[in-house]
Amino acid sequence: MFMGTFTNKVDAKGRVSVPADFRAVLAAQGFEGIKCFRSFASPCLEAGGPAYFEHLQSLIDDLDPYDDMREHFELSIFGSSRRFFFDRDGRITLDTDFTKFADIGDAVTFVGRGNKFEMWCPGQLEEKIERARRLAYENRGILINPRSRAGRESRDK
Repeated sequence: MFMGTFTNKVDAKGRVSVPADFRAVLAAQGFEGIKCFRSFASPCLEAGGPAYFEHLQSLIDDLDPYDDMREHFELSIFGSSRRFFFDRDGRITLDTDFTKFADIGDAVTFVGRGNKFEMWCPGQLEEKIERARRLAYENRGILINPRSRAGRESRDK
């Protein structure tokens, strides 16, 4: 599982070190790199290993083969995906079109999202996290365990 938030510098050659914790997850999946695409949900790059991309493929496979949305997802995800392999120091070199899309300059913030991770321009991620924490607090009742809810309802009767 990809967990944590890490900000790493981008060197003069455009290389960035992928966090060691993330590399360990990818290595456990038998992959010495990342698979990545430009997010259609946020101004960031979505990334992961074979397990994440297999999950995406299974979700898309559930759509009708001639459904326009299937084509949109296939083109948006797989059509723009790239593989970036680690060098001996655990770094990758992102393509210019990826760094421009996510407004990545001299630093990248990696944020774990469970079965995937994202790469952000550090300042933009901070704003998103602040909003996410506020909305999570406002909607914290959604995370109530159904067994706890059932116990509470029986006590209230």
